[in-house]
Amino acid sequence: MCERIEDLRRKFRLIYIDPPFLSGTSYSLKTRSKDEKDAAGKVEDTPTYNDKWEGVSDYLSFMKPRLGMMRSLLTENGSLWVHLDWHVSHYVKILLDDIFGYTNFVNEIVWKRTNSPKAQSRGFGAQHDVILLYAFNSQQFKLNQVFRNHDEKSLKPYSYEDARGKYRLIEIEAQGIQRTESRRQFEWRGRTAPYLYRIETLDKWWEEDLIYRSRNGRYTKKQYLTDTLGVPVSDLWFDIPPVQGGSVEYTGFLTQKPEALLERVIQSATDQGDVVGDFFAGTGTTAVVAQRLNRKWLLCEEVESTVEIIRQRIQKMDLPVEYAFSSFQRAGHKAKRLRKHV
Repeated sequence: MCERIEDLRRKFRLIYIDPPFLSGTSYSLKTRSKDEKDAAGKVEDTPTYNDKWEGVSDYLSFMKPRLGMMRSLLTENGSLWVHLDWHVSHYVKILLDDIFGYTNFVNEIVWKRTNSPKAQSRGFGAQHDVILLYAFNSQQFKLNQVFRNHDEKSLKPYSYEDARGKYRLIEIEAQGIQRTESRRQFEWRGRTAPYLYRIETLDKWWEEDLIYRSRNGRYTKKQYLTDTLGVPVSDLWFDIPPVQGGSVEYTGFLTQKPEALLERVIQSATDQGDVVGDFFAGTGTTAVVAQRLNRKWLLCEEVESTVEIIRQRIQKMDLPVEYAFSSFQRAGHKAKRLRKHV
């Protein structure tokens, strides 16, 4: 078993962290007893962590060495995903630009975490978190394309239908900013236009009956709904709901993130067998999802009550999981490490 951080250098394809947000709040783990016939169950709060700081500088002094160490653990094609909100994301981005290099910034992902923002006396109600994505080396980093399910809006263009099913029309001629004076035009099947594709490709689509000809003689390409995997995911994630109190996933941890969120992160940036890390592990959602997706994982968490929840969640999984606990101490600070074959 690896007992030193040095042994973990260049091991991780992905590190996701959900650190403190500088929220000014003390958090607790809520456990509720069962309801009785004549009385509702009682709620017990177990303190977990304090997100109160002396100021922004105090918080950033805490984060900076940890972010630097995490970079040293990434593989050449690895990435770090830092989950934050409006309190401090802009400050942490400056730290990350300095640690990783500005050119290794990949995305600021916006996750819409609630449909019901609280009323605010100053400003607008907050509805989203952000995830800052940085690559160890942007030249080596590559995302796996992921898709979300179609919704009413994305299905609307599929308004045409033939024997093969519903389809939409995609332009094969340059339009808008793609159409410039210098773009070459050529003739294809009786129409001269600034086509976006080679004649060989257009002929292939013609033979496959994927070309649609309008009444005025313009050509477009058919895209059948059955041939799509869904809607390609952008940097705006509005389709993943938060963990609610009545959810099967809910552990009583207020800042718990949904499994669907971690599933998208892990599927986007890793392949089966890769190593995933989470060093603010909370209730272990990263490990649960990584195990289900056949990734190796290592977690780090210092709160005993949440470490116990992690243990329970792993034990409940249908798949056989081999894991071990270890303790390590660095700079006078003791924490728990939970790992699976790293």
